[in-house]
Amino acid sequence: MAAPTPGRPVLTHLLVALFGMGSWAAVNGIWVELPVVVKELPEGWSLPSYVSVLVALGNLGLLVVTLWRRLAPGKGERVPIRVVQVLSMGLLVLLPPPSVPTGVLGSGLQVGAPGAEEEVEEASPLQEPPSQAAGTTPGPDPKAYQLLSAHSACLLGLLAATNALTNGVLPAVQSFSCLPYGRLAYHLAVVLGSAANPLACFLAMGVLCRSLAGLGGLSLLGVLFGGYLMALAVLSPCPPLVGTSAGVVLVVLSWVLCLGVFSYVKVAASSLLHGGGGPALLAAGVAIQVGSLLGAVAMFPPTSIYHVFHSRKDCADPCDS
Repeated sequence: MAAPTPGRPVLTHLLVALFGMGSWAAVNGIWVELPVVVKELPEGWSLPSYVSVLVALGNLGLLVVTLWRRLAPGKGERVPIRVVQVLSMGLLVLLPPPSVPTGVLGSGLQVGAPGAEEEVEEASPLQEPPSQAAGTTPGPDPKAYQLLSAHSACLLGLLAATNALTNGVLPAVQSFSCLPYGRLAYHLAVVLGSAANPLACFLAMGVLCRSLAGLGGLSLLGVLFGGYLMALAVLSPCPPLVGTSAGVVLVVLSWVLCLGVFSYVKVAASSLLHGGGGPALLAAGVAIQVGSLLGAVAMFPPTSIYHVFHSRKDCADPCDS
């Protein structure tokens, strides 16, 4: 076995960071363009719900391949690693925005401090550990038993629920909650909401909440902001304070605080699960992707099929009366 190259951990972390930033830039670029194109394309105000479903489906192939390799070791080894690489690159623009420090393959910007080979191993819950990729059989991992605890189950449930809201439910109705206040309000909500994500991640690196009750309280705060945004979407095209500066400020601030709070909760929950090792990170990755997919799929029928939420016509102002 060749001796490890001294600069290899640093290079690995750099490449993972660049890969994550690429997916981040691509996906956020699509969302930032929506305020401009949402009124021009045939889908209209329902366009974000289509994008949410596509984003959630983007990681489905990687998730299936990873679970197949984990749950069927004998047959799973027949799946070439190049398949995973091709899926990763081909679906790069469909990966969800980064939300956790450990992330999912291609969707996380944050990585551990260079120099720890063990952390490189666990940098992504959807990657194969080097021991399995090399064809060796790893010994039983005692950390796997931590997944059976109620505390870990609550963290996984919290991850699934918060990702369902931030990657599926709320993005699908963002146009209906913002566009009644104008295209500028929609643009500011998207841009500043995207900026709140990394700021919350950096905050969690310095101040990490380790209390399950504290994370639950923060989640409840995020739900309150999300409930307000959902109410605005339901009342579209005539929500409260429409046509006023106060309405614009409230909707933009609600989006920023909602996404910032939920981003912090996701980072904190993932960091706490990091102590469970590879099995815990794999479970976290599954919870993130399943939650995102369920949230996006659940919101597609009411927004795009049954048209529960209503858009405003450019030629008429239904809020005049």
